[in-house]
Amino acid sequence: MQAAIDNPIYTVTVKAGDKDYDISGAIESLDFSDQQKQFAQSVTINLFNKKVEEEWLNTIFQVRQEVVINANDGKTKEEVFQGFIWTKSYKSHNKGKVLSLKCYDNLIYMQESEDYEFFASGKSTKDAVTTLCSKWGVKLDYSYDSITHTKMVLRGNLADIFTADILDLVKDQTGKKYVIRSEKGVMKIMHVGQNSTVYNLKRQENVVSTASECTMEGMVTKVVILGKEDENDRSSIEDTVSGQTKEYGTLQKVINKDSNTTLAEARKEAQSILKESGQPKWTYEVEAVDIPWIRKGDKVFVNAGDMANFNGIVIGADRSISSDSKLMTLTIESV
Repeated sequence: MQAAIDNPIYTVTVKAGDKDYDISGAIESLDFSDQQKQFAQSVTINLFNKKVEEEWLNTIFQVRQEVVINANDGKTKEEVFQGFIWTKSYKSHNKGKVLSLKCYDNLIYMQESEDYEFFASGKSTKDAVTTLCSKWGVKLDYSYDSITHTKMVLRGNLADIFTADILDLVKDQTGKKYVIRSEKGVMKIMHVGQNSTVYNLKRQENVVSTASECTMEGMVTKVVILGKEDENDRSSIEDTVSGQTKEYGTLQKVINKDSNTTLAEARKEAQSILKESGQPKWTYEVEAVDIPWIRKGDKVFVNAGDMANFNGIVIGADRSISSDSKLMTLTIESV
């Protein structure tokens, strides 16, 4: 079978001991998941158990072995996944023996771990993230914005530390969205929509179906800024920034301004929150012929369904790959 734009070919290699096993010919299906709230990308490999040099694959393959997946669309051949076998499942039935390998990229270690770290006031975002990555032995490519942080006492799930405790603060102050993903074993933190090629998804060409949803879930129409606590742990309201309360009612968020933050900076953060979350959010779902190179955080152009000449950002990408069908399902929000 020849690789083509509408028929990308995937090859899968597992490193077991000192040998590399190309299992592409034994694969029944590949299922990729690369979601917004999922730190590490996952791939489930379902394959027929067979003998290789008098040994069954289910005895050769073990957890923590390295997995590399490449894709070829006839023009480009590139690595699309690098990670580890995390879970191995084996099932024998009348139709044959099936081995299932659930794999994650290297960010799974941060997703599944907790940590503690203290940074004194004055640490930049990039320096804090670099320190954490160095501690965990993770290569970092950081091109996102950086701010100066107040004292940070970080404790808990490491993925939450990177997002909620550090990078979300930058997003709130700058109003610019970021994406975290692993590429060829390197943790990349960058602005969304930085892909050099913007792929087109069009009706009667490569789109199978579309769906859309509009919701007020997660909206904020009013931000209250609290000052520093007094000796009785009470805080005064220093300012209130309102958005579209008349149109959508009051959906309130409270933020704290400490002694190292000016009121102007707190107001800027409040405005960024209202800019991002101050109106109903539209999300779209597009099922289309698979394009292996699209990842979460990428910009795409859609002209199908109720998306006419629509530029959006991918916030989730699932792929279902088999010999019979090669489709991707993208969750998209407006730029």
